[in-house]
Amino acid sequence: MLAEERRAVLLQELQHNGYLEVTQVSARLGVSSATIRRDLEHMDQEGQLVRTRGGAVPATRSTTLEIPYDIKRAHNTDEKRRIAAAAAEMVHDGETIALDAGSTTYQLALQLIHRHSLTVVTNDLHIAVKLAAHPNITLLCTGGMARSNVFALLGHQTEAFLKALRVNKTFLGADAIHPDGVIANVNLDEVPVKQAMLRAGERVIVLADASKFDVSGFAKVCNLAEIHALITDSRISKRTLSLLTEWQVDFRIV
Repeated sequence: MLAEERRAVLLQELQHNGYLEVTQVSARLGVSSATIRRDLEHMDQEGQLVRTRGGAVPATRSTTLEIPYDIKRAHNTDEKRRIAAAAAEMVHDGETIALDAGSTTYQLALQLIHRHSLTVVTNDLHIAVKLAAHPNITLLCTGGMARSNVFALLGHQTEAFLKALRVNKTFLGADAIHPDGVIANVNLDEVPVKQAMLRAGERVIVLADASKFDVSGFAKVCNLAEIHALITDSRISKRTLSLLTEWQVDFRIV
């Protein structure tokens, strides 16, 4: 198979699934992983996709396909760790916080495991498992229906649990932040849970790496005007910087 033919197949894979993994594609096409990685690097340079650790995601600036958690976790890892470290500085011993489901909030949870007298509410199963091993943290799981490949708890039970709470700080993730100031999500079922978590927080902080900006999401969660702060990374564009300034968002770049 010629390189052009392989790359056409890779694009079709991305359009169909919303992501691809090097090992799976190389096995299916009968070529080495190194060959696929070279193809992806070339396509990344051409703006056809965005390379991630172990694969790639589409370069499109709109998002309607939900990417499995394991793929998300390997994407922009260094940036997410820096964002999480900055978010952890905002958390004080003795506080109650809510952690949205997601790979960036998971990184924040890792930063909090040695805190004391901290109460954490979450609908993320990965976060719950990690924090449950630390008796210095009081963990509250929302309950609800678990979604496969995403490891988030959703549904009316989850929403009802959150509506009964009030926490010092809520940390939300975001799939997309559009230039019109809308924070959006890929999956419609997650939106009511995120909104309930937003309302539960006395202070709401959004954690979003630069790839989440200038993207049009499927389901609106809230506007930038409804949050109190945002943490992102240094790759944000001048357009994004202007957006945050225009919306008078208290933001931090790491």
